[in-house]
This record gives sequence, structure tokens and C-alpha cells, in this order.
Amino acid sequence: MLETLAIVPYHPFLSRKYSYGSLLKRLIYLDYADMKGITKEEEGTQENWVPVFEKSPYSSRYLVDANLNILGYWHFVALEEELFKKARKGLMVDNEITADKIYSLERKGRYKMYFVETVTHPDITDTDAAAMLDESFYDAVYDFARSGVFFTERITNAITQVAVKRATDFGMKFVAKNIYRGSVYSIKMTDFLLRNASRRIDLFRLYSNEMHYRRKTHNRRI
Repeated sequence: MLETLAIVPYHPFLSRKYSYGSLLKRLIYLDYADMKGITKEEEGTQENWVPVFEKSPYSSRYLVDANLNILGYWHFVALEEELFKKARKGLMVDNEITADKIYSLERKGRYKMYFVETVTHPDITDTDAAAMLDESFYDAVYDFARSGVFFTERITNAITQVAVKRATDFGMKFVAKNIYRGSVYSIKMTDFLLRNASRRIDLFRLYSNEMHYRRKTHNRRI
């Protein structure tokens, strides 16, 4: 089956088949299918999420078959500072994420990442499919870095055992219990990339060069 699966961004591939409305309808269906017991308060609504995806269309990737049917995806957002602090303390529920509280990632700079989730359809049991999704995260972060967009920290609220394992496998550390459900994990992006440097040396070099440039600029100002 893996021969028929691919990882794609929304533009230019999925936009041919899905409006943002139909995209979110499918993603919400996958969320409820994959995460048993999830509530509307945790999930949010199609109306809530459509503007978020419209504002930041490149911070997600999709596992699709040959007919562009979505079988899995991951999604992150760059939260504004106050909401990021709230999320890191375990005081945020995902339905609080709205378009006015995230960055579009169109401007160069440093941002803090809230990784919303990785989801696959329950029928997708091949671990290689999940690995394809995980690997595509590095590709997306690399694309952002090439355009001057860097992330300083990655956090997530893991509400399933699979999500907890994924977080710890990535080297993320527990920082707080979420007041509603789940556990918040965090890792500095430099630590994350150093841990995986042998896997994506090209991405690690981009971050290393950016840190070196910032240090030089800072020293000149002193």
C-alpha cells in the first residue's frame, strides 16, 4: 500500500480537490476516528479551524492515496506569546486557537511552535506510513528555515499514549499536565535538531548559521 501513498502540502495539490471547508471536515473526521473520547471542547469546530488553516497554510502536511484521499496529517501553529505561555503551562484547550492568535509565518523571524497533532486513519496500521509523516515534518521546517522562518521551541499537548510516545521519541520533556486532558511536552528546537543532526544535517546547518548570525549581530550592538 505504501507505493500508493504520498505526503503533500495543501498547495498546490489538495487545493484542487478540497476547499478549506471540506478539508477541515475531513480532518475533524480523522481526529474523532483516531482519538477516541475526544470532546468538542478539545477538538473545536470547522468554523473555528478554517481561518487558522487559511492564515497558515504551509504548517501542515497530508498523507494521501493516489486519489488524494486524506488518510493522515500533522499540523502545527506559531502561537502568539501570551497564548503560547498559557499552552505551555497546560492551561489551553485547542479550540482556543484562532486566526488572530497565530502568526502567518510569511515574515522572516523566530517563532514558538505549538504542534497540534499527528493523526492517521485507524485503517493505516503500517508504521512506515507514520514515519513518512514524521519525516515530512523535517522537510517543512527546512522549507521554513530556507525562507528565514525559524522556531525556538516546540511544545505539544499529548492526549493519547501514541502521542506521548511520539513526543518522547522526539526527545521532548514533560513540563505540565493539561487542566482538561493530556500532558504538555517541550523541547528547544536547537536541542531537537542536534538530537537528529545526523538525520538532517542540512537543516541543522541552517539553524546553526542562523544562531551564529544572531550572536554576531548581538555582539556588534554591545
